[in-house]
Amino acid sequence: MAWLAASWGSSAAAGGLPPDARVLGVDEGMLNFCAPKDPAAAEQLRQKIRKLLEGTSAQQVTELRNSEAYRKAHDAVSEFAGKIDAHNVARFCSESAGDRK
Repeated sequence: MAWLAASWGSSAAAGGLPPDARVLGVDEGMLNFCAPKDPAAAEQLRQKIRKLLEGTSAQQVTELRNSEAYRKAHDAVSEFAGKIDAHNVARFCSESAGDRK
């Protein structure tokens, strides 16, 4: 999970710049994995994504989601999460939803 932690952090749009596509891909990949398994963690992830995208236009969000950086990050999280032992899913989701300072 160290490579995931490297992609986390404060990436809120600063100075009107759109958020990092890679960070969005990681967060949405975790959300897709955790939503059916841990609704509380999924809601926290949704809130983080809303905050990340705050002030970003629908066109910018579409461009982010269509980017190679987003797809690579999203796919990497999906692949990684698919290998998590069932006993560790709750921990993965709760830690993914927690603060990443």
